Amino acid sequence: MRFLTVLIVFIFHLFHTLSLAVPLAKRATLTQVTNFGSNPAGIRMYIYVPDAVASSPGIVVSLHGASGNAQQQFQSTPYAALAEQYGFIVIYPESPQGAWDATSSKSLLHDGGGASQSIANMARYASSTYQANANQVFNTMADAYPDLFKGAIIYSAGSSADIRSMYPGYTGTYPKLQLYLGSQDTIIGSSAFNSTLAAWASVLGYDTTPDQVVGNTPVQDYTTYVLGSKLQGIWAEGVGHPVPTQGDNDMKWWGFAK
Repeated sequence: MRFLTVLIVFIFHLFHTLSLAVPLAKRATLTQVTNFGSNPAGIRMYIYVPDAVASSPGIVVSLHGASGNAQQQFQSTPYAALAEQYGFIVIYPESPQGAWDATSSKSLLHDGGGASQSIANMARYASSTYQANANQVFNTMADAYPDLFKGAIIYSAGSSADIRSMYPGYTGTYPKLQLYLGSQDTIIGSSAFNSTLAAWASVLGYDTTPDQVVGNTPVQDYTTYVLGSKLQGIWAEGVGHPVPTQGDNDMKWWGFAK
């Protein structure tokens, strides 16, 4: 019995010694990048590269709300945890002014010198640095860079602007779009739901009458309006501003999950 006790104590000390000798693996953290290229709007770039980054990773650009910042967006959305699961990279831009100049003449024009150009250059930097999959570069806003971003999910925002006028001469395909808006959103207003979907339906060549209306999808009391394979509007009944991020559903829309 004494021998067994001594053996247990010896093993305990052995493991304790080894744990001190071998440092714990450092987990991925949110890191600022200052040299990502032209930055006409003076936006700060923060990036999250997961420990298990894919060999040709996708990229998700996640924008904070009008009164938020990159750290808040990092902590309040599930994208970092999902990046560990699926191997993509997350970019968290930060506007020094808080609110984005999403509707300014500069940001509504391709390479117009606004925040959208700075954010596009962040995505280009990450794509080049990490040899990203060009078909899996996504964001959480709709903008003037359909050549770069292949899909967007807009939470509690809207725009009736015709993105064809944002990039004159562009002849490629336009990104797929999913729009979330809450019925109790008094900041954006419910009218933005129909006007944004109508604008994108025109761009994508869809009718404004939904092909499908699916209740309780992706969660209870949410209704999904399917206008085509590349356009969906999701009405969140009883929800205010902003609509909570639906990470698992986002992964399906962007093609990281089935």
